[in-house]
Amino acid sequence: MKGCKYKAGVTLIEMVVVVAVIALLVSMVIRVATRIDNQSSERLTESTIAILTAALDQFGDYGYNYNESSDYTNFDFPLDCNGFTQPDLETTLGSALGATVSINPAGSHNPKYSGSEVLYFFLNRVPASRKTLDKIDSSLVTNIGSDGREMSITVGSKVYPLLRIIDPWGITLRYDYYNEITLSPDSRRTFPVITSAGPDRRFGTADDITSRN
Repeated sequence: MKGCKYKAGVTLIEMVVVVAVIALLVSMVIRVATRIDNQSSERLTESTIAILTAALDQFGDYGYNYNESSDYTNFDFPLDCNGFTQPDLETTLGSALGATVSINPAGSHNPKYSGSEVLYFFLNRVPASRKTLDKIDSSLVTNIGSDGREMSITVGSKVYPLLRIIDPWGITLRYDYYNEITLSPDSRRTFPVITSAGPDRRFGTADDITSRN
């Protein structure tokens, strides 16, 4: 009498189950890794905002004055230029500083950069604030424009890199000093607000990270 032979191996159903389990585990690992990465990025963003807030305090204590013949001597903090086009930004800064201002190269500037650029530029003019800015992670400070070229700002005869602060997700931080889109001293906040768009990279959503929290 011949005995039955046992054929080693797995069935198609068993293979499908194994693949499904592996896919589920990989998905779980990716979700956990993404969450851990976002938590780390959120902490770095909160730390950066805290550094900027401290620098703003120092700026206010210093009593920095813009062009003494202009209307901007009554401002305690850097101008809020969110959304300003390059020509508007050049005109506003020129008036505030009492000098000819130009941003280069043409075509590199994005209006979304303006608020953060002006914040960094003015804070960097005050010695104590400049020292505090040095504590920001260098990966979050850039002057690379929308076309990949380095941007600079010329004030009178001096040229400076036009730096701005981004969050770990690559989005430029917002700097708000006014309650409305105007440069009127009457619309100033008690203290400026700095905001990151957070992991979803969109402002005005639940995961925004702001100095108001």
